[in-house]
Amino acid sequence: MSSTTQVTPNGRIAPADVKEIHVVYNDANPVIVTPPSVSKGTTARFKDPSGGKLRIVFLSPTGKATDQVLDSELCTLTVGGTYHFKCFFTDAKGVEHEGPAIGGVIDVEPQRP
Repeated sequence: MSSTTQVTPNGRIAPADVKEIHVVYNDANPVIVTPPSVSKGTTARFKDPSGGKLRIVFLSPTGKATDQVLDSELCTLTVGGTYHFKCFFTDAKGVEHEGPAIGGVIDVEPQRP
């Protein structure tokens, strides 16, 4: 009897099971997160589609930093809710720029357990 697993032999999640979340910022627009929502239990990778490095810092309801996700690092979104985060973009010269104070938002559905 065979079984399937979400983990490949090298200990990583299979690429087909990873949802890429694009985070875009420029001076003319606020941060745009695509897709704006994912399902609870999704393994995601936050990326800047322009090729720059991206660092995400999730915020608690009081605005304090909680979890940090580095560029292209895998994270599993295990609890439903609306999550606000700050964005830090690193350009080709290695200079890190913080996105606007409002940062980005992603919904993890269903919102309640």
